[in-house]
Amino acid sequence: MNKAGIFGSNKSGLLLPASGVSRRSLLKFAGLGAAALGSASLLTACGGGSSAPAGAKELTKFVISSVPGDSFILDAINVANKDYANHGLDVPKHINPSSGVQGFQLLTAGAVDGMGSDTLNLMANHANNQGGKRPVLIGFRTKETTYGIVRSKAGTWPAADASFEEKMRSLKGKKVGVTAVGAGGDLQLRLALEEAGMKYEDVTVLAVGLTAQAIPNMNAERIDAYVGVQWTAARFVAQETGGAMLVDFAEPSVPSIVRDQAVVAITVREETAQQQPELVQQWVAAQNDASEFMLKDKAGAAKILNDTGLGGQGAEIAAAYLEHYAAQVQPKLNPMFKADRETVERMAAVGERFGSIGKGAIKYETFVPEFARA
Repeated sequence: MNKAGIFGSNKSGLLLPASGVSRRSLLKFAGLGAAALGSASLLTACGGGSSAPAGAKELTKFVISSVPGDSFILDAINVANKDYANHGLDVPKHINPSSGVQGFQLLTAGAVDGMGSDTLNLMANHANNQGGKRPVLIGFRTKETTYGIVRSKAGTWPAADASFEEKMRSLKGKKVGVTAVGAGGDLQLRLALEEAGMKYEDVTVLAVGLTAQAIPNMNAERIDAYVGVQWTAARFVAQETGGAMLVDFAEPSVPSIVRDQAVVAITVREETAQQQPELVQQWVAAQNDASEFMLKDKAGAAKILNDTGLGGQGAEIAAAYLEHYAAQVQPKLNPMFKADRETVERMAAVGERFGSIGKGAIKYETFVPEFARA
């Protein structure tokens, strides 16, 4: 998938995007979550579908941040099915932040009203911002980990049914790509290595960026493996490189602290939840419509995911994700995505281990508005 002129190289030999490539094209191709986006200072807007029918009740403006991929497919479906207007929301476009950091900057500044996010990033931002402006949790979109490691086609690797420890040990001495050092994938890799009895220094970690950049680097054998941040992302890398999933962190054999994470949250500013709870719940109801659509029309939802998150080149992966969503993701969710205390406290413990939040920094009663509690 490395087309001529798309990728340049840096001093390390890693293939990086040439300056003439639009970030919008890379994001559409990559299908990555907000926590994995690059650092370029860029905002794009996409989507729409909130125009109200003639004579309908006036809509309330609500600005949503979103990016392509399975963790954000609810947003794409809301646009495609014009769900926002059905719930009284005027969402003419989605704002696409260039990074998860920028997404939270926009949220706390009031430029964005709501977004899906990485749960641990949300907790860190909640702990480090002032009341009112700080983000709060209004639900979980996914109560499982979406992370996984894809390995290259070169070399000798453990069998698919090998133990978690054997799979992780096979990375010793190898080059592992992550979106960025310190990003979610890098932190999850560190945790997985520790749980397998290894050290972070046992592998060479290289920041290669988005999925679209990981693919040519793996094809050129500059990295041996890559940490995908979304379910579809790692599988798309495998498809485009001839590699395979080395370990899906959601597999039953994976240690619970790595496996039992709820990594995709729904968030708004605290003041929005306090002053406009009905508006927030209208948005949640629109997301619930999208979730139900994913169960009722898997083919239609898979097409939206493929078109918006995989550049139209991952139809089989998108279809497989819809089956995964119906069997594994949706049954674990509480009604209207409500957040339960046990999951919040479990994720806070992971954040404390990462060092991204201080012990006791996340308190369920202040982190989760009353209407969003399970």
